[in-house]
Amino acid sequence: MPIVYSKSKTEILGKMLLSLEKNAGITATYPGSIARAFAEAVAVEMGDLYEALKFSVNQTSISTASGRSLDLIGELYGVRRKIVSPEIEQDRMSYNIEFFISSPSSSDIVIPKDTLVYNDVTEFSSKQYQYKLQDSVTIIAGTTRAYGRIAASFTGQDFTAAKNTLTKHNFTSVEGSIIFCTNTKEIFAMPGMESDDSYRRRISFSIKEKSYGTAESLRLNALALPGVRDVRIRESSYGMGSCDVIVVPETQTISPSFVQNVLDNLSPRKPVGIKLNIRIAERVPISLAVNIVLPQGLSSAAVSALENQASIFLRRYLNSFTIGGTLSYADIESQIRASSDFIKSVNVLSVTARGQEIPKGIFTLNSEREYMIAGTVSVFSVIMSSTGY
Repeated sequence: MPIVYSKSKTEILGKMLLSLEKNAGITATYPGSIARAFAEAVAVEMGDLYEALKFSVNQTSISTASGRSLDLIGELYGVRRKIVSPEIEQDRMSYNIEFFISSPSSSDIVIPKDTLVYNDVTEFSSKQYQYKLQDSVTIIAGTTRAYGRIAASFTGQDFTAAKNTLTKHNFTSVEGSIIFCTNTKEIFAMPGMESDDSYRRRISFSIKEKSYGTAESLRLNALALPGVRDVRIRESSYGMGSCDVIVVPETQTISPSFVQNVLDNLSPRKPVGIKLNIRIAERVPISLAVNIVLPQGLSSAAVSALENQASIFLRRYLNSFTIGGTLSYADIESQIRASSDFIKSVNVLSVTARGQEIPKGIFTLNSEREYMIAGTVSVFSVIMSSTGY
């Protein structure tokens, strides 16, 4: 990647003021002076130019390019971006924007549907992209955050909003509260497309992918197929001349032709004399039962909504695992707490796999043919009076 030395606006301004004093004898460079006003105006434009140059150069490198720029690099290597499954697309769209305030409000704050959210362009001159809130979001009195769903209101796929880059909105803050926002995950102009990180890795390994007769080549070619989330290669699974290709699918529903499609695509690239066994990794449902402690005074509808939101966060966490994934009690509690400020404490009642209790701490499946998914997730609420705090 090319290295671009850039100067900050503060650094440019400092050197300009020093040059004015040293070379022109202008000493009136204090704030409010004419010389400083001119210097600040030039420093801002020069700083923006450096940042724009750095951004443009970054879009020419595999390691830093994004969106359409990364697509163009991929086309040079003959690697095209994949289409993800509808389930993955739906998960990307859910709870992808967080609205928050610095301290709790005494009344509900409703951010209406169709509120616009933008990327921050105050650092340098670049194109601003617009996203629209799909449903109204309410920051309930006494809490500091709430989640919603936004979608791109522009066409094309030239921009992918990285995590925590959408920080501007057009909602007028209520008196006494300043509302901030940030995107909790990558947001794609086209949600059905493969993520930049995954696509970048496949481009980087494209030369190995096009080779023949290696385990790495088989894995990379399998990963490029629609509906494949992860792949493990187990050589000599039944002795010399055999090889297991263990596939983790993107969805739980697999079409009858899925396995045959994987086999047909990998057969031309396997070593001579090797028999490929295509296996779908076994799903191991993880069942959870947790108690969440809520404050007194919430309506039954609010309690039900909080339980449902905590359940969604837990399911998303459990469904993110692949082969070799590690489950942690601390992560379970963290996911529940992140779902709402109303949750005062969390008590994990049980975590089971195949009906067996998982000990507290960190848990990993021993088999390289299995991965964890969400099973039965039960969230129960306990109402504690204010005297309990």
